Amino acid sequence: MKNKFRLCGKIVLIILLTGLLLYLIYQDETFFQLQQPEGGMVRLEDVRILTKELNSSGGNGFDTQELEAFWMRFPEGSTEYLNYGTYKELMACLGQAKEEFSFERKYREEFTVLAKDWYEAYGKLLGKLELQDEIRRETFTLLCGNEGLTGDKRLKEGAVMDLTGQVYFPVSEELKEESFVTIEAYVHGDRLLTLVGRLPNEQTIANAFIMERDSSGLRVFYEDYEMVIPLADSLPADETGDCTEQIADVIFGEGRGKEIRVKEKKISGKLLSFRENCLEIEGYGEYVLAENCRGYQLYDTLRLAGAEELPIGYDFSDFVIEDGRICAFLIVRKEEMKNIRVAIKNGETGDLFHDEIVVSCGEGMTVHFGKYEDRQEEEFASDEKMTIKSGSDYLKDARMEIKTGINTGKIEVQSEKRAQGIPAYRGTLELLDTPEGIVLINELPLEEYLYSVVPSEMPASYPLEALKAQAICARTYGYRYLEQPGYQSYGAHVDDSVGYQVYNNIAENVNSTKAVRETAGTVLYYGDELVNAYYYSTSCGFGADAGVWNEDQKKKMPYLVSKYIGEGEPERGEDEEFSPELLTGEEVFEAYISGEDENAYEREEPWFRWEYRVEDLDATVIGGRLRERYLAVPDKILCYTGEEKEPEEADLKNPENFSSREQEKVQKIYEISCLKRKEGGVIDELLLYTDRGIYKIISEYNIRYVLNQGGPVVRQDGSTYESSLLLPSAYFTIDTVKSSKNVIGYTIIGGGYGHGVGMSQNGARAMGLAGMSGEEILTFYFAECHLENAYD
Repeated sequence: MKNKFRLCGKIVLIILLTGLLLYLIYQDETFFQLQQPEGGMVRLEDVRILTKELNSSGGNGFDTQELEAFWMRFPEGSTEYLNYGTYKELMACLGQAKEEFSFERKYREEFTVLAKDWYEAYGKLLGKLELQDEIRRETFTLLCGNEGLTGDKRLKEGAVMDLTGQVYFPVSEELKEESFVTIEAYVHGDRLLTLVGRLPNEQTIANAFIMERDSSGLRVFYEDYEMVIPLADSLPADETGDCTEQIADVIFGEGRGKEIRVKEKKISGKLLSFRENCLEIEGYGEYVLAENCRGYQLYDTLRLAGAEELPIGYDFSDFVIEDGRICAFLIVRKEEMKNIRVAIKNGETGDLFHDEIVVSCGEGMTVHFGKYEDRQEEEFASDEKMTIKSGSDYLKDARMEIKTGINTGKIEVQSEKRAQGIPAYRGTLELLDTPEGIVLINELPLEEYLYSVVPSEMPASYPLEALKAQAICARTYGYRYLEQPGYQSYGAHVDDSVGYQVYNNIAENVNSTKAVRETAGTVLYYGDELVNAYYYSTSCGFGADAGVWNEDQKKKMPYLVSKYIGEGEPERGEDEEFSPELLTGEEVFEAYISGEDENAYEREEPWFRWEYRVEDLDATVIGGRLRERYLAVPDKILCYTGEEKEPEEADLKNPENFSSREQEKVQKIYEISCLKRKEGGVIDELLLYTDRGIYKIISEYNIRYVLNQGGPVVRQDGSTYESSLLLPSAYFTIDTVKSSKNVIGYTIIGGGYGHGVGMSQNGARAMGLAGMSGEEILTFYFAECHLENAYD
């Protein structure tokens, strides 16, 4: 038994000694000869770039000075490769002389380290230093740098663009040579650090605009840049044909274009509407925009264009079709836009939708309906009525169009009523059926549209020069909406209500029409952009800037300024001085609004001064109107949330003490006061002290809405006006009447009618009577602006 144990012990000992011997042999290079591994190597300069990036990223765990000293041994721009001995020293400097970073079994010290092993170690290092989310290894499809661009638009010096249009700055010299290729690289912010490797992937520049093909390659316009793509030898010119000014997909890889797929199917027609990525094109119906759809402006300067730039109601564009969708569009020209499309509102409901439309025409009319590919036509005799109901077969397949028999004819819409009675419309009518009802659109020349706008917005009895100023304002206002339609989804530029410009409420008048004709095409510009030509009825003697709505608007429209609207300076009393800036003070404004001003242009106008009294205040009505505005604009109806609970202790001028929150039901009001006025005296912030807290109401519209309780407004000539929706203006002072601590009524002394921004129409009237021209009137109200003809 003992002999067996001794034998087993000897066997175990022999096994252990044999294993030890083999281990020593494995470790000894004299027994196990290593050879230089084959594969791509990494340049010492790229290693320098990556390790130095650790410093700039706030890496820790190593001595940065020691690292700097290490790199001082090697000249910058070295073309040498990293060997294993240098690698070990570097890792020691980085505090990573550990087994997991060792390649002792693979390399001798003089061996060159393979790129894959270095990048594996660098990835681990980033993880150790928690920098893997900052310095990232990613795949990029590079297009080119400035050397590949041919147009005037250039990248920043040393930059390169990728397929998405993102711009990067290569650091490694290797990366600076790459173009039209897919690579793997390390990136930090917008800096491409080093090239990890090239990938054989082929990529596609989708829906590029081909400018031409010549001996240098394919010249394309992409991401707003002109660039030349070198073409592979396997892509002869006779295979691609003439692709000049075509839309194509360009397949490329490994520095060359490999295939050009031209998209030949195009359509062209008037753009009727644009909604939810869907275009309605006359003669073709609806097409969806492809996800990668690209638009190009071909006239003037070639550039990218957004779908919102497609002009509604015009046929200036070609549309490229692929797989039943629009993959690109070309805006080929910009001609005078002389037609406007007006949505006619339902007079009863105030919205766009009609249950039925009844039309007739004294000169007879023609109706076009049905599918575009099989359009039908029906004639109606003079004064013969036609009734179209929502859901009618006339409207089933496409828009229905109604035209008069002669150019000067008008179509009566007998289902509608306006101040003039039954309205009649020049031009054509379009009917579009929707789930909500019929949308009625009137398309006509902009100038003829103004025939019915100007008398609806300004009395035709006003001086001709005032009417000219109004016509230019109205034309400028309308022309802006030709470029930026208000109802793209229905195919209309504007509607016929006060939300845009009142149209066809009052019949055409010879004086208004004369003003339109004598200013034909004239619009108002600030620099090279159309002015927002706002206007209103009457001033209190001072106008406001666009800051009455918000400060951003004020910055965008510097030509709208707060100023005195009168001859010279405002009349003042003893020790009184009035200016737009001084009227921000409560006492100064109260002195002005309660006095007379014989120098103001509108001093004789009934609306120049007015009074509004509430003698039996219903706090719940104010509370309800407050809640309505909160639901519409929650950031303009704020509640005091400061620590001080008593009103007299509250810091009400600190905006941080107010926040937007759900309104509680107000039962009692304790005080109403102005917190802030803007230049010219318009109230911008009003405080409402209630049993549910202190509310701050911001902007003139909301203030005019909340304080209006209905009832008469008494104008300075003694005439009355029944207030319904809004107070006449926000140029006013307010005095409350109390019983105990509760407000039971208030008196408002105010001036002017409207928001106070832009041209005062009654001011223009007075200036016209004083002999000023339409141009002088406009340049008075719109600072540093000038007139141009939109049709030239």
